Amino acid sequence: MPRMASLAATAALIIGVTMWAWFSSISPTRSQPALEKVISDAILHSQPAADSGIAIAVIKDGALYYSGGFGFRDRGMSAKVDANTFFGIGSTTKAFTSMAISMLAEDKPAFRLDVPIKQYFPDFAMKDPEATVKMTLKHVLSQTTGLPRHDALWYLGPFTRSQLLYRLQYLEPYPAAFGNSFTYNNMMYMMAGHVLESVAGLTWKQFVKTRILDPLNMSESNFSIGELSSMANYAKGYKGMKELPLKDVENIGPAAEINSSVLEMTNWVLLLLNHGVASNGTRLIAVSDLERMYTPVIQLPGGSGTAYGLGWFVDKLQDKRHVYHPGDTDGYSAYVSFMPDDGLAVIALTNQHASSFPDKVATRIYEFLLSGSGMDRAHLSRGLAQISSAQQEIDAHALSVPVPHASLSDYTGMYSHPGYGDIAVSSAANDYISYYQNNWLLRQRADGTFYFDLHAFGTDFQPRVFFNRTSAGKVDSLGIRFEPTIDPIRFMKR
Repeated sequence: MPRMASLAATAALIIGVTMWAWFSSISPTRSQPALEKVISDAILHSQPAADSGIAIAVIKDGALYYSGGFGFRDRGMSAKVDANTFFGIGSTTKAFTSMAISMLAEDKPAFRLDVPIKQYFPDFAMKDPEATVKMTLKHVLSQTTGLPRHDALWYLGPFTRSQLLYRLQYLEPYPAAFGNSFTYNNMMYMMAGHVLESVAGLTWKQFVKTRILDPLNMSESNFSIGELSSMANYAKGYKGMKELPLKDVENIGPAAEINSSVLEMTNWVLLLLNHGVASNGTRLIAVSDLERMYTPVIQLPGGSGTAYGLGWFVDKLQDKRHVYHPGDTDGYSAYVSFMPDDGLAVIALTNQHASSFPDKVATRIYEFLLSGSGMDRAHLSRGLAQISSAQQEIDAHALSVPVPHASLSDYTGMYSHPGYGDIAVSSAANDYISYYQNNWLLRQRADGTFYFDLHAFGTDFQPRVFFNRTSAGKVDSLGIRFEPTIDPIRFMKR
C-alpha cells in the first residue's frame, strides 16, 4: 500500500506539473526584449499606416513564448491593441470547418470525405455534370472544385446560404479544372458547412463551438459582427487611416465568420502542435486526421512550391514544414501559422484591411526564431493573396468586342441570370445599373462600352459592362465581369 500510495502521489504530481505547464503556456507572457525589438522593427517597416493595430502571439518549444499588441484598435479613442483584442480572422476560419468535418467523420464512420457529396446532399448540383456526380468533401476542402470564386454573388447579393447553395448549379466553372487545379472558393466551404449540418444534426456554429471552441477555452470567440462589435476590447477595421464599416459574412459563415484574439487563437494552434490533444488531456481529433489536414493535395500555380491541404496552405521554411493560412474580411487581415515538427508558431491579427502586413511581421519573427538574425531567410508565402490578386486582374484586350452606343430605349430594362439574379438598367437624369440594394451610375467609355464604380471588399473596382445585340440589332443581354477570371456574366434581357 505505501508503494501504491507513493506511485499515485508521483502520478498526481506529474499530471499537476503537466497541466500547470499547459495552462501557463496560454497565459499572457512576460516581455521577450530581443523578439519584441524584431517585431517592433518589422511593424515600423511594413505597417500600412502609422500606429496600425496588430496583435502577435509566438509559440516556441510548444508553449506561448510571447504575446502583445501594437498600435490602435480604435483611432478615434486612441485605444490600443493588446493580446486580448478581438479581430475578424477571415479565411483562417476554414481550418476550423475542415477539422469539424474530420471530427464528424470520426464520429460517424459511414460519413467519409472521399465519397460523392450527393450521397449526403441529394440536391447538390454544379454546372459541370462531372463535378455534380463526382465531387467529394475532399475536393471542397482542398479547393479543387473547379469553380472560380464568384465572390460578388455572396458579397453584393441579398442571398442566404440556402439560396447560394441553389445558385451554385448556374455558376460557370473553369474548363477541365475539377479535381485538377487549385481554385480557391469561399462558397464551396459554405456548402461543406451545410453538409456537416445535414449529417451532424447541429448547425455549423453549434458544432464548432461545442466540439472545438469550448474544449479549447476559446470562450469569447464568436461568429458575427454584432457579437464582435459589442465587445469592450474589439478592433475597428481600417484601410490605412480610414475606418471601414465591418461586414457580416454569415451567408458564407464556414468560410470566414469567426472572430477571435491572438490569445484564444493560441489555444487553437497549441492543439495542433500537441497532435490533437486539448489542455485537459482530452483528444479532440486523431493524429492521422489532423495530419491529413496539412498534407499537400494540390500544388498552387506559379511553381512556388506552396501546396494546399484541407483548409491549410503548406510550404517549407529552411526545409522544414510550415503550415499557414491568411484571412481577410473588410477591415481585417490575419496570418495563422505553425511548424508542426518544430513546436513553433506565429499568429498575427491586424485591423488593416486585406493587407500582407501580418505576413511580413510573421516573416521577420520566423527569421529570428530559425536563425537568430534579421536576415531575410524565411520568405513566407501568402498563397491566398497571390491567387486573389491574379483573379482581380482584368485583361481589357480579352473582353467582348465593343458595340455602338445603344439608344436609351434599347438598353434600359430588367436583365436576369439564373445564378446571379436580376440587374436593372434605368435612365432618368443619368443612367443607372442596379443590383438589388446596390445602385451605380453607369458610365460610357470612348469605345462604346460601359463601366461603373464599385466599392466592394474594401476596394474600388470598375467592372466593365457590355450590351450584346442579336443579328437583328436588338439588345438582348448584358455582360458584367463580376468574376474577372472568366467571360463576363451574361444577364438576359426580359
